[in-house]
Parts: sequence; structure tokens; C-alpha cells
Amino acid sequence: MLITEKFHSIQGEGPLTGIPMYFIRTNTCNLRCKWCDTTYSFAGGMEEKTEALVDDCLGAWEEWICLTGGEPLLQRDAKQFVDSLVQRGKKVLIETGGSLNIGSFVGIRNTVIDMDIKTPSSGEEKSLKKDNLALLRKSDYIKFVIQDEKDFSYSLNFLDENKIGSEKIFQPAWGTDPEWLVRKVIEKNLNVRVMLQMHKIIYGEKRGV
Repeated sequence: MLITEKFHSIQGEGPLTGIPMYFIRTNTCNLRCKWCDTTYSFAGGMEEKTEALVDDCLGAWEEWICLTGGEPLLQRDAKQFVDSLVQRGKKVLIETGGSLNIGSFVGIRNTVIDMDIKTPSSGEEKSLKKDNLALLRKSDYIKFVIQDEKDFSYSLNFLDENKIGSEKIFQPAWGTDPEWLVRKVIEKNLNVRVMLQMHKIIYGEKRGV
């Protein structure tokens, strides 16, 4: 697997916020979101044997491993990696942009899929593989990164047009006023969770945290 970085931290986004995790950030991505904060994962990286990477994760004290990117589903051995960790007692959070099929991962127990629904401000709103929506489990969640009114309206329309049984997260894009988004959610009586990027509140925009 092609790896950008590995580090110990807490999960900073979504329903698992605050849980200590060992992060495996893969290299390369097929999308180019305008507000991406991990563009350094688009190129370079270091090739690691999957078995060695599994051993590394098994040696981590954290119960949870976060497989992120880049786009981790681009890695040929991603499923083998996740399977191996779960079989040996770890739990795995898989963060994906939603443009690649998640079918081979949803059958793996003790996993959670964090799937981004790209909004217009990302420039990648047409990238979603819509078949993925029907594959999501109740334990998974979708996340909308919202920067402005256009993103908010897009997210509302998306939820109106698609039946989603998983949890729904509205996350203000970094630098956007979160109070504005909270007001909008309350005004529209939306059954979603508004969540901030806690790791950025704590650390700023440093790498490896």
C-alpha cells in the first residue's frame, strides 16, 4: 500500500469524534476538492507491504484504526488490510469520498464508513457513485462539508431526493461561521448533526494530528 503518513491522534470529525485512533493516511486521490486540506497526499508516499502495515496497526494501543487519504479505496490491498485488522480484533473507520464502490467493505464487521457527499464548493459534486447510498449500513454515516448557501441548498435537495438510513452530518467548511450553519439547520427543522472539525480547533492545520 502507498502510504503518506501514520500517526496517533483523536478522531476529529463525525460521530466518533474524540475517540483515540491510529491513523493510516494513504497516498493518491482521484478527486480534487477545492477546499481539500490534505493535498500533500496527492503524490509521493512510501510503499509498505500490507502485512507489515497490519503488524504496525496491531502494535498500536488504540482500539480503532482510521484508514483515510487521499482516497484509501484506490489502494489495491485496502480490503485485505481492513479484513486482516478486523479478524485480529481492531475496529476500522474507513473515510472515503464516495466516488468508488464500497460494496466489498460493507460486509466486514466492526467497520464504519464515513462517506463524503461532495457539495458544489468542492467542485466534485458529480463524483458520487450513487449506488453506494443503498449499500450504507445504519452504523455508517454520510457527511456534507458546507461552505455557503449553495452548498446548504444542495445538501437539502440531496436529502429530499435520496432515502438515507445512516446518520447525516453537516460540517461547516474550515473558516466558515458555524453559527450560520446551526441557524440554518434549526430554521429548516433538519434531523441532522452539525459537527465541527475538532482536531483543527485543537491543533490548527498541522499535519499528522
